[in-house]
Amino acid sequence: MAVSEHELTGRNGQWVRGLECDERMGHRFTVAIVEDNYWAGKLLESYCQQCGLRVISIISEGEQLLQIYDQLQPDIMLVDIGLEGNLDGITMVQSLRSAGYQQKVIMVSGTTNIDHVLTSFHDLGSLYFLSKPVMLPKFQAAIRKAIAEIQLERSQLVEAPKPRTTTWITVKNQKSELPISEDSILFIEKEDKRLTRIHLMNGAHMESSTNLTDILAQCSPHMFSPFKGFLVNLRHVVSYAKESGFPTSRRFLIHLNHTPVKVPLSRNLQKDLAKLLQELH
Repeated sequence: MAVSEHELTGRNGQWVRGLECDERMGHRFTVAIVEDNYWAGKLLESYCQQCGLRVISIISEGEQLLQIYDQLQPDIMLVDIGLEGNLDGITMVQSLRSAGYQQKVIMVSGTTNIDHVLTSFHDLGSLYFLSKPVMLPKFQAAIRKAIAEIQLERSQLVEAPKPRTTTWITVKNQKSELPISEDSILFIEKEDKRLTRIHLMNGAHMESSTNLTDILAQCSPHMFSPFKGFLVNLRHVVSYAKESGFPTSRRFLIHLNHTPVKVPLSRNLQKDLAKLLQELH
């Protein structure tokens, strides 16, 4: 049975006050709701407010959340699986995880697909899976778990580094447009006139019809073209050395983290690369 706001406040006021503020950090916990159903979003917002949480955004599209995530930086995310736009909730959270974000995620869905539930826990590291319609006791349990983990992590931090702004690159993959964080890219190579291959730090790679010029236009200065048909992420460069086995070769090879593959470096660009690496480190 659904619970009214009056009943929620009356029966759980003491619990609500206990969660209202993170006194050690001096501010309330923030929540971003990613939900395409208006009324479901309003219910979650009401539950959050009654629990002393500060709702900073209600968004219906995964793409929109990725675009403004660095501005929001919520403590907790409530994410529906089915969303408006090209990204579902699972793909959106996967993109955030690939970018290195580890905010607490509570999945909210009416799905009966067990694969979605298992993916939420095992692949995304979700704290909780709330089935619709969301009932207050389950919501409370999920929030308690999220806050307990946040407080534990904060107590273990001596000095948290300031999060680096993530650069998102949108590429065409078959009929979809997918956002990829620049940090997750090792290098990109041109396969033929129509395709590029993107190599990721987790060992995966994907093909895209977006050309290198359009990709580079979306990148930060940390993406560099060392040789015709290649882009390399300077953050993952370990070293470079002259190509061995070919005495007459004027080409160098770039060594990267996370892969045994070497990326070619033009001799004419050797000094440029050295300068960029020095500035980066």
